[in-house]
Amino acid sequence: MPGKPPEIIETVLRSPSLYHGEIRVSEKKSSGFSNMRSGRKIKDLLQPVLFWFLKETPAALAIAPFQLITGIAKLLYWFPGNPLRHSCTYVCQIAASHGLQHEPRTVYRQFLRNIVSAAKGYQLLLRGGPAAVLDRIEFSSDFQRTIDQMLEKYSGAIIACPHNPSSAYSAVKLNQSMPLIAVMKNSATIRRTRLALETFERMQVRIMMVRSGNPFELSRAMFSALKDGQVIAATVDNVDMSEGGVTVRIFGEDVPLAPWAAKIAAKKKVPIIPSFYHSSKDGGVVAWGEPLVTDDLQHAMQHYASFFEAKILEDPASWAYLADRKWRRILRQSCSSM
Repeated sequence: MPGKPPEIIETVLRSPSLYHGEIRVSEKKSSGFSNMRSGRKIKDLLQPVLFWFLKETPAALAIAPFQLITGIAKLLYWFPGNPLRHSCTYVCQIAASHGLQHEPRTVYRQFLRNIVSAAKGYQLLLRGGPAAVLDRIEFSSDFQRTIDQMLEKYSGAIIACPHNPSSAYSAVKLNQSMPLIAVMKNSATIRRTRLALETFERMQVRIMMVRSGNPFELSRAMFSALKDGQVIAATVDNVDMSEGGVTVRIFGEDVPLAPWAAKIAAKKKVPIIPSFYHSSKDGGVVAWGEPLVTDDLQHAMQHYASFFEAKILEDPASWAYLADRKWRRILRQSCSSM
């Protein structure tokens, strides 16, 4: 007999950080461990605990859970089924074909250190606000001049970036230098969405959350924000296997990515600017690609995909999606076809 369908819970969350002031969030309540394979159950259980440690425990203890988890992961490097080790091996092979030499174990360990570094950044942010993390994030003064010129000429701009453990709190620095709106996909659970909102409130950064929103209303809001001279920042390296995905060439493979950011930039004829966050022990540095204004969707997406590829191969440990299942398959396919 078919099982009982999951219960749907809905609520409205309000926050001064939300562009519209509120968001309706829905959550599927499932029983047992049906979602454990996807990692959702682990995230649902672990993230609130880690958030509490960062915010509430003594500073000397707050990072301990992250050090414990990454310490265990470090010991598991040689475990045969370790998916992160496989990703590190694949990306190092691809980098070698481009003349860049990395050791998989070195990348693996740096990836784990970057997680701890990001945790320290969020700890400082939650306890001390934006001022506590500004010195941890760097970008060149040349870019400040570039963004000023872009905003003067085009009114708005879109910053496209791939996932990084510190990419959210790096928005603090950007928000000090430009009128910023961060776009993010909120969690599938109400509790984790509340934690994300609290974090952005501490950053004093405005956000749009896109999971539960009406696509037409969200697009209209982004058009309005760009018209008002805002800069929209979004992570755009999600593999999109739906009919709406647009194929780009990256790591020698044809990969469909979600095109919404490039579509908006093309529609409004505003620059799309690729970026990449290079993590380090004490924070990180934001690198920038060339701004591009085009109404050619394919050209826009290939522009930032090529930038991402170059930066990932230069510094693979700063790419959070080394741990992503879909991207691991793509990296493996790339190595197989070399």
